[in-house]
Amino acid sequence: MRWLAVLVVAVAVLLAGVPLGAAALAAAVIAPAVAEQIRQDPCSAYDTATTLSATATAGVALPEWGSPRHQSLTSRAQTIPAPVKQLYVAAAARYHVAWQLLAGIGMAETRHGYNNRTSSAGAQGLMQFMPGTFAAYGVDGNVDGRRDIHNDADSVFSAAHYLVASGVRTGPAGVIKALWAYNRSVSYRNDVLYYAWSYAGRGGAIVSADDPSDCLPLDGDLPGFDGTCPHSRSAAEYGLRPTALRGLRCVKAAFPAIVSMGGRGGRPIATSDHPRGLAVDFMIPRWATGAGNGFGWRVARWVQAHASQLRVKYIIWDAKKWNPTVSGAWRPYRHPLGNTNPTLAHRNHVHVSFHN
Repeated sequence: MRWLAVLVVAVAVLLAGVPLGAAALAAAVIAPAVAEQIRQDPCSAYDTATTLSATATAGVALPEWGSPRHQSLTSRAQTIPAPVKQLYVAAAARYHVAWQLLAGIGMAETRHGYNNRTSSAGAQGLMQFMPGTFAAYGVDGNVDGRRDIHNDADSVFSAAHYLVASGVRTGPAGVIKALWAYNRSVSYRNDVLYYAWSYAGRGGAIVSADDPSDCLPLDGDLPGFDGTCPHSRSAAEYGLRPTALRGLRCVKAAFPAIVSMGGRGGRPIATSDHPRGLAVDFMIPRWATGAGNGFGWRVARWVQAHASQLRVKYIIWDAKKWNPTVSGAWRPYRHPLGNTNPTLAHRNHVHVSFHN
């Protein structure tokens, strides 16, 4: 019922031309959240019947995406819940922007509200606004007399308002400028544009997320590696040596679907690199499924391909070990304590040891 009320009000605003209340712009431009670009989640059960046909939108010419991309390399655009798409379309019509651009931001930020928890940077709501930015640019999207950073309608309409204030309607260069204002990251901008073109029917495939295998990239080219390895915001970074720290960050950047990692800590085997802060365990989502195992091999192969840049000593995954000082091939691996469980056999995580 809450969604119905929001949609009725939004349509009424469009038809009647009721002005939306807008906060006065701050004298100095307030930088929006440099939100966590991607916090990967298990697949969500979205409405697969939602139509995703492109809608003609005046005023905005979307530039094509460029390189580098991060999130969109490993996480394809997902179907949009019907109520959320209605908000994108309504806000786009009110502010004369492309609804696909709003959908691209919503996908990159929270998967259209599925993961709209407050980020570690403090960004909130479906479109991930920082409170200070929302105070300056937030609008009353559902016309209930107040601006609520956690209300989906207010969040989407505020995003459209902020994009316009940032110059989105001044051609392709304006779109790039507005996305830079929204999140100061080149890869973020390219991810959003890739998603926007996907929703316009001219980019990558859109997955329904009903099939668990759609959540994990199993084929195609491995992610690129441009040396951009930002802080992972994982507690596993604590105590790692510089090589392992960089390795953790680089793998996480290439495979954001990895949400759990293990770093420095005690191990029962004296030869382990974990106590010295020179090893990282990358826990593989749904490792016991075919999709999870395939994803784990993509991670392992990616690390192997970039072993020299990352100063990799060896890799263990799926009861196999790759040690370039011994052989260029993957060889059977048996833990000193036996392969009696998935952890000892390294079937649920990719272990990477690094040189000092």
